[in-house]
Parts: sequence; structure tokens; C-alpha cells
Amino acid sequence: MTEQNTTHQEREKLWELIKDVRFCMISHQTNAQDIHAQPMTMLNSEKLDESENLYFLLKDSNDIVTAIQAGHKQIGLAFSKPSDDIYVSISAHGSISTDQALIEKLWNPWAENWFDGKDDPTVRVLVAKAISAEYWNVTDNKVTSLFKVLKANVTGKTEEPNSEHQKLEL
Repeated sequence: MTEQNTTHQEREKLWELIKDVRFCMISHQTNAQDIHAQPMTMLNSEKLDESENLYFLLKDSNDIVTAIQAGHKQIGLAFSKPSDDIYVSISAHGSISTDQALIEKLWNPWAENWFDGKDDPTVRVLVAKAISAEYWNVTDNKVTSLFKVLKANVTGKTEEPNSEHQKLEL
């Protein structure tokens, strides 16, 4: 298998894990060298694009915009879906776009709550280009996991759940 096919498969696996998780925590470094995180709604609707980008609408006054414009372009995105035991951490390069065509493509009724329409001059798009990712995906079903916990309580011997854990270079 070629490296390009492997990367494509890894990107597809990553998308399968996060596609139903609409909210994530995005962290960035502040000018004071602190790490700040805030919840954001991912706007990719169908897939990771071929550039591995994830998209978010935000105001020009948002702390993430300020950080990226100050040169703090490395950001972290954390996705979790506890109901399915899926946890994903993505390291990304952030950039800010005012491309009206991209804003049009990403616009949705939710955005109306935060902006004065698509032409609002404060609308910005955070383009997060995924560099690497790490995921944890417990593959045991809930009954099996519960059984392992109960068995450990009785026997005193813990048994790790069956899970996938992988680091991906994108």
C-alpha cells in the first residue's frame, strides 16, 4: 500500500470518528503564554476535505482570531463522544479567512444567532489544517465493558477494554 493510500485511509478513519461530533474544544496559546480552550461547532458537513481542513465560523473579536493573528497558529482540537467511547485529539495549523464564498458554503441557520447575516463584516472562518491526530476508540460494547468491571471487582484482576489507540500523521 502506498503512503498516499495510507494517509487517505487514516483521514477517512479520523472522519468516521468525528463526523457525528459537532462540538469540540479548541485550544490555543495566548499572548501571556497561557493555554486557553473554548467550545466551537464544527461546520464540516460531509467529510474532511482533501486538505484535511476543519471549519468554524467565529467573530473577528474571538480570542482564537486574536491568537492566530498574533502568530500563535498552532491549535488543538478535542472531540469526544462518551456514549460511544470515542476520543480524538487533533493538532492543527490555524488560519483565518474572510473568503465570502467559503462563508456562503458554511453558513447555516445557527450562524444567524451569532451574526447579522452572511455579509456581517465581523464574520471570520477558522480554517484548521490537521497536522496530526490521536484517537482512542473503545471497541468493546457496553455489556462487555460492564462485565469486565464487575469481574475485576470480584477477582481483583483488572482487564483492559478492547480498544483502538493510534497516532496519525496527516
